[in-house]
Amino acid sequence: MALTPTAPTGSPAAPQQRIVQIALTQARPVVERVIETTRMSLQSRLDSARTPGEHHAMQEARQQLMRLASVMAERYPDALRKSLDQDTAQGDDKPTRSLFTVHFDDLELMDEAQINDSVERARARQVLISAVEGPLADLDALVCAAQGLPRVQPEHNPLRPDVFLQALQSVVSQMQVTPQVRHDWMGLMAQALGAELRSLYLAQIDQLKQSGVKPVGYAMRQATGEVVYVAPADGGVSPGFAADNDLSSASTSTSDPLLTLDRLRRLLLGEFNEAPAPADVHAVTGDSQESFADRFAREFEHAAEGLPPIDPPATDFAMTVPAAFEALQEMNQVGQMMERLGTPRASAGSGADGNPAAAQRQQVQGLGQALSMEVVALMVDNIARDTRLLWPVQQFIRALEPALMQLALVDPRFFSHKEHAARCLLQDITDRSLAFNSPEAPGFQSFMRSLMHIAGPLATATIDSADDFEQVLQQLHAKWAEKDQALKQERQRAIEALQHAEQRHLLAAQISREIWLLPDIGKVPDAISRFLLGPWAQVMAEARLSVKPGTTDPGRYQELVDALIWSVQPGLTRANTGQLARLLPKLLPKLREGLASIDYPADRTEAVFELLMQLHQQAFTPGPRVAAPSPSPAAALAAPGAEPPQPAPLDEDDPWVAPSEARESGYMDVSQAPESEEGDAGAEAEPSVAAALSLPPATITVGTWVNLQVAGQWERTQLSWIGSHGNLFLFTSASGRTQSMTLRLLDRLLQQGAVQVLAEQTVVDNALDAVAQTAMHNSVESRH
Repeated sequence: MALTPTAPTGSPAAPQQRIVQIALTQARPVVERVIETTRMSLQSRLDSARTPGEHHAMQEARQQLMRLASVMAERYPDALRKSLDQDTAQGDDKPTRSLFTVHFDDLELMDEAQINDSVERARARQVLISAVEGPLADLDALVCAAQGLPRVQPEHNPLRPDVFLQALQSVVSQMQVTPQVRHDWMGLMAQALGAELRSLYLAQIDQLKQSGVKPVGYAMRQATGEVVYVAPADGGVSPGFAADNDLSSASTSTSDPLLTLDRLRRLLLGEFNEAPAPADVHAVTGDSQESFADRFAREFEHAAEGLPPIDPPATDFAMTVPAAFEALQEMNQVGQMMERLGTPRASAGSGADGNPAAAQRQQVQGLGQALSMEVVALMVDNIARDTRLLWPVQQFIRALEPALMQLALVDPRFFSHKEHAARCLLQDITDRSLAFNSPEAPGFQSFMRSLMHIAGPLATATIDSADDFEQVLQQLHAKWAEKDQALKQERQRAIEALQHAEQRHLLAAQISREIWLLPDIGKVPDAISRFLLGPWAQVMAEARLSVKPGTTDPGRYQELVDALIWSVQPGLTRANTGQLARLLPKLLPKLREGLASIDYPADRTEAVFELLMQLHQQAFTPGPRVAAPSPSPAAALAAPGAEPPQPAPLDEDDPWVAPSEARESGYMDVSQAPESEEGDAGAEAEPSVAAALSLPPATITVGTWVNLQVAGQWERTQLSWIGSHGNLFLFTSASGRTQSMTLRLLDRLLQQGAVQVLAEQTVVDNALDAVAQTAMHNSVESRH
């Protein structure tokens, strides 16, 4: 389900379509120049080669390039077209996984060749991004404007560098050459492609501006390396940068990094479980006179000094901590935990006494343990910086770092197993904390109290095995289960109400189609046929669901359909007024009885009953037939000469929920959706909402946390149920409040920004993927 606005022909989107066509037209000349530039670079390296091995490698790469140049030039346009078509077809459902990134949990499944290919792709992408980042930022802003987007979303630019690079790498991978030749090609090709794309982008920027397209924003790189997009300024050229390179935010190191992608994979496979070989240790230390622990501490302990603090801005923790926390001061272990939560993380320069995690690092024995502890340190740091977590939760995770470090020494692979107790503990704590959007949210103080009382002692405990984490995990689950039980009952009632509404509506849609096929349905006024096809089909469906299967006509509501159709045709009833007189005392009460069975609002059928009275009176009134009722407001507003909407069977995709079911499930009608203008100018979302993503309903799964705007206020709630046909959704907040809606309304709220979906990837998975990305960066930067 695409939510991206699409512009009609003749709109600003037309220039954007033209630049895509221009890019395809220029694909072959571009790649021919890239190949020629690469050939010249290889020749230059060949001329300056100092060793026979280097000379032979450059000569082989150059000869193979000249041999295959025409083949690659011929195949590249089709490869680029396929990349563009695939990107367009994915639309808003673009996968978060890219060919240029590696995910932590995939590493164990990769072999050495795949690792090398991933590093090669990432290195080429880094070179390419660096060459085009300035013009790319301007092009992003203009292309998004041409598409009608309200803000810059770089992923919607079809001419992203990744698309061109993916096509080039696809063509290169088809060539029958050695991995070394392919490696020698790609670095130089990426540089040459960067220069070509830079020229292409600048030309397209000029064309878009000449077409009258105005940018919707600019990219600005922050001091931390993060890129944010801001509203356009008056005049001048964009001062910003391109979408942030995944590898650019990591710090650059000239020394041989400890954590590389290959070493991380070997760690996950358990290859470092044995004592390290002297060569391994020497490779890391580089100095036989310096101990491995000293070298490790010197190179990596000080990395945290330049990181921005995550603590709350106030220096006096007692002034910012919720009142419920103060009651914990006298509990065993909690005083120490409170002190940890309120004290900024000690810098590396304070020594092991001020940093328990640093003391653990001093105990490393070999490369495997050093890598394990480095992964733990990065994982904890990434979790504690996740903006989806409130700062007390961030600090709590920080406080668990010494325990996790100890665990890394005795069980170095805990982070690689999703079912490991320690990883599950981190996952459950962070997942559950997403229920709260501020420290003052109802239930957050109780949540933190259970964390500090049950899991807090881990911060100062001596960890011998995963059993310590397993016990804490079981105790937390037991504690949370007490609260969840009461909420579960309320949620179950809401689910049962919605399930019944869904079943009734699906059956009503079937009945509605049967009524629509009746031969006389076209002889009755539209208002009556709509009543029969809609509310009365719901009545009949409710009756069938409420009795044992096999009953022919429960409530005799099907029989009433034929009687009602006959009674509203004065041409027939005038001929048999006696039969009509006997029917009416039974007909109207039966209609009201049926509507009452589904709690159908009386005001929505009042006009139908008034029309019935008029039509029935005509049968007893001699003379000409009275004029037909005035058209409905919807028909009156239709364009002159337009046919009024014809009655149609019920739409299966738009269920009707009875008022009693709506009260039970917190059902939101379409009329309750905020207008798009109000969505922009309404209540401002809290800081954590800034990290939220707008995703189509197809990507929302049960368990996903969202921020939902209700009556102008933002509420953190979780998707807890989806109907069997995907037409109804139920959300539940931490306090047990439920909100339900149809797929149509959810789609509308997403488009208006009244529903903001938190990133689907879990906090722990995201943190571990960041570890893999750091390892990727180190591998790309490594010269060994």
